[in-house]
Amino acid sequence: MKILFVIKDVEYIDPMGIMLLSALAKEKGHATAVSILADGKLKEEILAFRPDIVAFSAKTGEHKYYLAANNQIKAIDKTIFTVIGGPHATFFPEIISQYEIDALCVGEGDDAWPELLTAIENKTSIDSIPNIVTKGNFKAGVPPVMRERRRALDDLPFLDRELFYSSTRLGRFPMRSFMVSRGCPYKCTYCFNHKYNMLYKGKGALHSRMSVERVISELKELKSRYETQFIKFYDDIFVMKDDEWLDEFSERYPKEIGVPFHCLMRANLLTEPILLKLKKAGLASMSMSIESGNDRVRNEVLKRNMSKETLIEAFDLCHKHNVPTFSNTIFAIPGTTLKEDIESLDLNLRCRVTFGEFPLFFPYPKTELANYAIKMGAFDGNFDKLHMSYQAGSPLTCFTDEEKHLQRNLSLLATVVLWKPSLRNLVVNHLIKLPMNKVDFLMYYFVKAYLVKTRIYPMKFSVLNTIRGVYESFVLEKFKHTEEIFTKEEMKKVS
Repeated sequence: MKILFVIKDVEYIDPMGIMLLSALAKEKGHATAVSILADGKLKEEILAFRPDIVAFSAKTGEHKYYLAANNQIKAIDKTIFTVIGGPHATFFPEIISQYEIDALCVGEGDDAWPELLTAIENKTSIDSIPNIVTKGNFKAGVPPVMRERRRALDDLPFLDRELFYSSTRLGRFPMRSFMVSRGCPYKCTYCFNHKYNMLYKGKGALHSRMSVERVISELKELKSRYETQFIKFYDDIFVMKDDEWLDEFSERYPKEIGVPFHCLMRANLLTEPILLKLKKAGLASMSMSIESGNDRVRNEVLKRNMSKETLIEAFDLCHKHNVPTFSNTIFAIPGTTLKEDIESLDLNLRCRVTFGEFPLFFPYPKTELANYAIKMGAFDGNFDKLHMSYQAGSPLTCFTDEEKHLQRNLSLLATVVLWKPSLRNLVVNHLIKLPMNKVDFLMYYFVKAYLVKTRIYPMKFSVLNTIRGVYESFVLEKFKHTEEIFTKEEMKKVS
């Protein structure tokens, strides 16, 4: 069979989920291709490739574009089987009864996906496949049948990177994304992991990871096929504890891979022995989320369960060993004011964070913080209207238009302040009050590009590739807004 994966856009992060699904499909002898909605060629690619199956993976906020694409596909050929997976399908399985979709995949798809393909090919019923929701087995208010959470990861195929590397800018971008593990046992209220874990309650461990041998094998293959200057490990938490896995990784990775890497950690898990082993392996930079500089907000509202002192100690440890840091901090959290956002910026400054992102809070469906915003009357629960970007203001009604203006400006300029702390008072007392303009975004963009390229993900680019990257970011992207691909009438049908 021929399978077409549809994705909204491709930036500089490998779509590892689709790459895995493509590899699993190819193991079964199927052909795969990809269509990028932002290119505006979906119709002609459907007619040229003539897929038997079209697959989407949708996050809430982007799901409406995939639903519009699904409508387009069904208008071309109703016999094409369409399936949607990802967070939106997982938490809103009722869309199977609302739209012309043939199936949903909820939760993990590693084992459900191959079973689904086999059933479709053999023309047998798909209603009894665990993790697959159909019009035949969906019952409102009844949780879907779930299989055990996958514990063994070593037997999964290597990611099908060629699917994207051969046809998008990812092929020439020398940073490669990778994950050695799955799952997070923590209960942060803004994240869907806790709700996801409840979906799998009693069905396996909350965290699992590949053996070091499996990790090394795939990275060797990756290096042999594609230029690789840097690896970004995208695990929610790369290291949970100082153990034999870390000992083996710190010994083998520098000898057999030898490429600098970035990883994500929780500040309360970082110790000096762990940091030294990671640095020995090739750690070039590290992400640790701060989320809020206010103790009450961080621990009572966000449930991070981390003291300010713990955060400072972890970042000081990185500073001591010359490891650049990347922090994430949320602004415009329900029940807060600009005072707490400025307090968060100041904690980033105290932690001497190298580079930070300061996104405005957008509610993820079914998360505790989203429900809190709904309960307090700050959000109406309409996730279809969300559009997550730095240009979009907070969707919460608990903030005035003036507060949203200040939040939006601070979210951009806070990154600039981390680069030049001497600008703190000028930004906080004056610049965030000015009308938002392209200068704010350009300052943010160039500071981000400089810090990311030189400190967080240090890589070497030719002059040609540097110019091309700027051109793609500023010129091509101007004409590649998914909102313009679908007509207002098409978007109304999925709102």
